[in-house]
Amino acid sequence: MVDDSGIHNAGAHAQRAAALPQSGLGIASFVIALVSGLAILGGIGLSALLISAGDTSEHMPLFGLIGLILIFFLLMALIGTVLALVALRRQDRRRTFAAIGLGLNVFILLGTGAMMLLGTVLRHSNS
Repeated sequence: MVDDSGIHNAGAHAQRAAALPQSGLGIASFVIALVSGLAILGGIGLSALLISAGDTSEHMPLFGLIGLILIFFLLMALIGTVLALVALRRQDRRRTFAAIGLGLNVFILLGTGAMMLLGTVLRHSNS
C-alpha cells in the first residue's frame, strides 16, 4: 500500500487486520469443535473398552446411550461447520478461529464417518 508521500507501507494490511475484532461465530465454532472432538473420542474409547472387557450383551443399554451421545455431538459438529462458514463470509471480523473451527469440524465429521464405514466393512468381511 502506498500512502500520500509515495512511501510503500508494507505493514498496513497487517495493521488493519489486527484492528478487526475476532468473530464470535468463529470462536463458537472452534469451541464446539474442541468439545465435540473430545466427546466423540471419549465415546469411541469407552465403547472400545467395553467391547474388550468381554460380554457385550450386558452392556447393550450403555452402548445405546453412547450412540445417542455420539449422534448429539456429530450434530453439534455439523452446527459448528455451519457457524464457521457463516463466520468466514463476514468481512468485518477476523476469520482465524472460523477457519480453524471449520477444519476441525469437517475433520470430525469425515473422520467419524470413515471410522463407521471402516467398522461396517470389517465386520461384514469377517462373517
